[in-house]
Amino acid sequence: MSDFGPTDQRLRRVKARMPDFAVDAMRLVRMTNHLQKTFRDRTNGLLKKFDLADPSYTVLAILYGSVEESASASELSETCHEKPANLTRVCDELVARGLIERRPKPGDRRSVMISLSDAGRALIEQVIPQVSNMVGEATAGFTTEELRQLSSLYARLLASLNGRA
Repeated sequence: MSDFGPTDQRLRRVKARMPDFAVDAMRLVRMTNHLQKTFRDRTNGLLKKFDLADPSYTVLAILYGSVEESASASELSETCHEKPANLTRVCDELVARGLIERRPKPGDRRSVMISLSDAGRALIEQVIPQVSNMVGEATAGFTTEELRQLSSLYARLLASLNGRA
């Protein structure tokens, strides 16, 4: 799924049939989906040797970047963009492998804190550099300024989607 050409052709055909069709905006949305899937596929290829998939890697990476390498289950669900049921399954697998730990949240027994274990920290410290290198290679043709500009544009789009534009 690396060739975006067929998708672009379909979008142009829709535009020809529907003159008010927002082809440029739809191209951006479709291309963003295409990029995300391509990055996820490549990331999953790297993660296989660590017996991880993208959702598990995401949980470990988020915890690694969190204060005290911990987050509540609800924070983690929101940050990972995973449904609670899927996040529970992913966390169950990571707990079984000894990569994360669940503990009651101090002062709120109804809440659970999820933290990296020593084994989880050791694993994610091996994985993040490889994923970072893959992303770095994919973006090597961009200047730092171009990457910052693209990030800024995406932030504006996200703010617009969230009603904060």
